[in-house]
Amino acid sequence: MHTAGIWRVAISADGKLMVTASEDKTIRVWSTMDGSLIRTIRVPIGSGSDGKLFAVTISPDGRTIAAAGLDAYYSANYWTTWPGHYIYMFDTVSGKLLKRLGPVSAVINDLEFSPDGTKLAAALALAGGGVRVWSAPFDKLLFFDTRFGDSAYNVAWGPDGTLAASSDDGEVRVYGPDLTFRGAFEVPSGPSPRGLAFSPDGKKLAITQVYRVGADVFSVETLKPIAKVDTSTFNNTNLLAAAWSLDSKTLYMAGGYADKEWDYPIVAWTDGQVRFIKDHDKGPEGGINDIKVLPDGGIAYVSHDPSFGIFDPQGTLRMVHRQVTADMRNKYNHRFFNSRDGSQILFGLQLGAIDPWLLDVNKLTFTPSPKRPDNFIEPITDGIDVENWENAYLPTLNKQVLTDLSGAEMARSLAVAPDRQSFVIGSDWAITRFDAHGRKMWRYYPESFVWGVSLTSDGQMVIAALGDGTIRWYRASDGVPLLSFFVKMPEHTWIAWTPQGYYAASAGGEDLIGWHFNGKSWDDPPDFFPASKLRQQFYRPDIVQLVLRIRDEKTAIEAANNIAGQKIAVEPAPDKTTPTEADDNKLGERGIRDILPGIVEFAEDSLEIDTDRPDITLHYRLRSPSGRPITRVEVLIDGRPVTPRSVAPIDETTDAKSISLSVPQRNSEVSLVAYIGEQSGVAATMPIKWTGPVVVEKKPRLFALLIGISDYDNPELKLRYAAKDAQDLADTLRKQQGVFYESVDETILLNHDATEQAIEVALTKLRKKSLPDDNVVVFMAGHGYTDASQNFYFLPTGVDLSPDMLEATAIDGDVIRKGLSRIPGKVTLFMDACHAGAGIQGNTSLVDMNGLSNGMSDGANVVMFASSTGREVSYESSEWGNGAFTKALISIFSDPTAYGSDGKLSISEIDEQLTERVEALTDNKQTPVMTKPGAVKRFFLAAL
Repeated sequence: MHTAGIWRVAISADGKLMVTASEDKTIRVWSTMDGSLIRTIRVPIGSGSDGKLFAVTISPDGRTIAAAGLDAYYSANYWTTWPGHYIYMFDTVSGKLLKRLGPVSAVINDLEFSPDGTKLAAALALAGGGVRVWSAPFDKLLFFDTRFGDSAYNVAWGPDGTLAASSDDGEVRVYGPDLTFRGAFEVPSGPSPRGLAFSPDGKKLAITQVYRVGADVFSVETLKPIAKVDTSTFNNTNLLAAAWSLDSKTLYMAGGYADKEWDYPIVAWTDGQVRFIKDHDKGPEGGINDIKVLPDGGIAYVSHDPSFGIFDPQGTLRMVHRQVTADMRNKYNHRFFNSRDGSQILFGLQLGAIDPWLLDVNKLTFTPSPKRPDNFIEPITDGIDVENWENAYLPTLNKQVLTDLSGAEMARSLAVAPDRQSFVIGSDWAITRFDAHGRKMWRYYPESFVWGVSLTSDGQMVIAALGDGTIRWYRASDGVPLLSFFVKMPEHTWIAWTPQGYYAASAGGEDLIGWHFNGKSWDDPPDFFPASKLRQQFYRPDIVQLVLRIRDEKTAIEAANNIAGQKIAVEPAPDKTTPTEADDNKLGERGIRDILPGIVEFAEDSLEIDTDRPDITLHYRLRSPSGRPITRVEVLIDGRPVTPRSVAPIDETTDAKSISLSVPQRNSEVSLVAYIGEQSGVAATMPIKWTGPVVVEKKPRLFALLIGISDYDNPELKLRYAAKDAQDLADTLRKQQGVFYESVDETILLNHDATEQAIEVALTKLRKKSLPDDNVVVFMAGHGYTDASQNFYFLPTGVDLSPDMLEATAIDGDVIRKGLSRIPGKVTLFMDACHAGAGIQGNTSLVDMNGLSNGMSDGANVVMFASSTGREVSYESSEWGNGAFTKALISIFSDPTAYGSDGKLSISEIDEQLTERVEALTDNKQTPVMTKPGAVKRFFLAAL
């Protein structure tokens, strides 16, 4: 989902595709059928606003996407060549960058293809920017008009090729089908025309206002007003966008207009009557930036929250994607708190202090916290005479305006240092620290509004709440960034990372960030790699924990590496990285490029494959940004490995490659993953639509491996119920034979039978037993351990914990991951390995289930249920006769109300119930977590 305001939406002529453009610098292609994300397309980006997208359109045939905004090219070339902005054109199916149009002199505010797809019009910012039109094959400029006194904001095509443009100079300009100028006129409703829409019958042109509520309808033939939308009952703001119904009878409008419930409805105007389209529970909840009508009469909208949705022709919201970022507005005065050292932050996930959660960087936990801890402090706003800082322009010190802030820059938040010798102002543009006399000490430009600022009790760190949903820490002496934190709603998955990219993440949270690489030239498309693809080098919770204590990233890296016994996190290629970079433990871009994974891309000519035959051939391409050879391509069906019938040897010198395989006789997804050694790349996924006869699926088989160790050879590791947990779950699963499963095959390893060798042999046998349609369940209860190098180990019965023997006698998490990754069936891992143990020094803080969960999700495509999240302890009790995790799990299998209306128990239903039941048993001290790879579709484990 987008993480910043969505400015434009475009719909393909067949109504199947929706394209959105956002200030988060991405274009996203969605299915209008189910709202699923089909593709993310990226343009070159830079720091600050460079790369923000304000315009997008899709050709009528759905094959070409054009997008633009504030081009990074402009800033990158400002001092060397004549700067300009480009329009980027992409192939919808492949995502490939086809060409760039331009340069043009100003930011592009809007783009629209003509109805026949032969022309592309652009509206440019600034006086003299005006309108540009390119003609197919879009290799030359066909037309331009720069006679605009201010920014052009919208362009619209009539069905006959008539073109209109609105401008902040107060006029609307109209051009005939041959682009001859027909006239310019002002609009009765006000001097700020914005939204434009031609009616499908070509007779009417609707115009809305940006700085006031109002709209007018003009005759296309005479360019004279023929109707005025009555907005006299509207009490605030504007209508940015306009669109007509298919029968040309209803005008839809939307924008910043909000009703008394603070919903942002779409306004429908028919024959002088106004009605409002909204869903009070689901939206729209934020100011709407654009709307489009679908071929079936539905209405799509995008908002600045960001969110988007589609109403059906009857006004029912049939699909919605809501904001996934925390609402950081108004994080000041009694709404934003931190511990004295800044390692703990309490903030509301919604406006102000609503829905408060506590982030603890020391423990790497993020939990709900309705009560403010006693020792927490809040931003100081007194002791220095700073005024006009709360959502206002021109803040003052001692009644004098602070001249280092622009008059167009709205101040949002204030924090005075504890010694009253300096203060920090957060604004729409920057974080600025002043001394007590108003002299600027430093100024830092983040990528979003600064809604809240605070300081530690010693005044050495600044903490900021930003509009992009992040919490950020800065060194107070010079404004150097130290750490960032982001949480995704509503799952509350999170990630924290340092400026160089070292990170810690919750289960399921590590791909909330990634590495963006612009192309080698401006005509090359960017690449993007989720953080998980560089996990081995950059998953460093130890560095994240140290950076706030040390307040210097370089020193924190050195300290963490010394503790872990590592020299540097990545060994850059000596011929490509300078000694300085290696000595400083800093990866320059070239050093990172040396470790990038391989890339596989489909070379098909469609977004899905329709087939009525189980045998298909797929075409694909390979790339290796690092230059290292790709060693193999793995094929997955619905996230699980399959063996193709034929595959050509890897040869990157040939462009087109093919692979043949058998697919199930049902709808499915096929994924290809490129490997360089054991390093996997990002999966390329293609939907397979089965059009042949429906086959009645047989009941699957279940193969289960259940491991429980209570009696360790080391008596200090003794547990009470781990072995019983494994046996009790085995009894529960066995009851599903003949119900959900054709057969249940169980291997049970308890106590002294659960040796290192026995466990590894049992994992190998699972791979040989199961087939793609089978279910595989692995349950492991006992002790776990995470060493200083962030390696997880499951402790078998005879483990030796001495430093020299641990690795040799414990089971490495990588062994578990690789064993499970090769199993062809649907694999579910239940891991209960976070019990406190007297014989494990520091075990309660060192067992890292987040790292293991993320590794299983990405590296093995395994659905994993962990008994607790992060570094929480897992509990067992004589009152339950089990561990809390197993007690809750067995109760779910035995409870008919936990099953869905279909009478089956899905992994998502287990996830929801497991969290509730474990938290209830442990008084919220333990929270289980599920991680599910995106390629793995929902499946079931039991039935009534």
